[in-house]
Amino acid sequence: MQEILSKKEIGERIKDLRIKNGLSQAFIANILNLSRSNYSQIELGNQYPSFNTLHEIASYYSRTYDWLLHGTDAKPASESPAKIDVILNDLETSFRNFTSSLKKLEQELNHIKARRAKVRI
Repeated sequence: MQEILSKKEIGERIKDLRIKNGLSQAFIANILNLSRSNYSQIELGNQYPSFNTLHEIASYYSRTYDWLLHGTDAKPASESPAKIDVILNDLETSFRNFTSSLKKLEQELNHIKARRAKVRI
């Protein structure tokens, strides 16, 4: 299936902005409160930036979300509904995965607390 939003293209646009401004990955990662390796994965196109990261990048470079995501500041109206559906589905899937991860972390935390309570007895 063809990706509507190409991670690689988004990463290349973000990298080009950084390079044109003469900045290091470490400097931008620090501004974004990310590890340099996490930021590097975005530039390499191995992962999408989170909404917060995208917002910070757009603000820092005075760019629009459309430009970061699509390379243009204007989107044809005829493509919007389909893209919105895909984005909403992706967000819903991400939310379910995030919720699942939180539940697993909660279980792990409870397990650790239970072990600590046994040690104190």
